[in-house]
Amino acid sequence: MDLRNEELPATLQAFELEENQEVFLAEQVVNTQAEITNFTNRYTGKLIKAKTVAPLNDRAGIHSANTVKKPKSSINAVMILVVLTLLALAIYGFSTGWIQDKLNLNI
Repeated sequence: MDLRNEELPATLQAFELEENQEVFLAEQVVNTQAEITNFTNRYTGKLIKAKTVAPLNDRAGIHSANTVKKPKSSINAVMILVVLTLLALAIYGFSTGWIQDKLNLNI
């Protein structure tokens, strides 16, 4: 199997034909003709399919690490709100003496 340099990198897939169905065996992304030859030699007698792969920066939906921004999670805001509420209740409970009464503390 020969591919032109314009078609590289490419993905090669090997299939076994069983009862008129294709059973997947292996897949490899190849960048050189030597890698193609190596793959085809390993899977001699199997059905081999090839498809071109777009370079990483040109793929739809994939951005470089510098442009991807992680969406902010609202979990952090909720946790801060819960902690502040508990802290406010503890301060109020100590200031009114309710906690000391319930726990029989002599402070």
